[in-house]
Amino acid sequence: MTKKEIKARDARIQKAYLATCSGIQIPILDMPKVWKVGIASIERGADDATLGADIRSFVETIRVN
Repeated sequence: MTKKEIKARDARIQKAYLATCSGIQIPILDMPKVWKVGIASIERGADDATLGADIRSFVETIRVN
């Protein structure tokens, strides 16, 4: 995977996270876990809506508020 592809993947994950999890508090040390869920979702061929849903489902299990 090229640097450009990694950058685009990370941008998709960040956009999905911000769109679906705004205002939800999670432990900062769990952010790499959120990224792993996002990467796995993208590797399965998820579109943006599915990516957001996958991330939101995971965040619900680690939220603190």
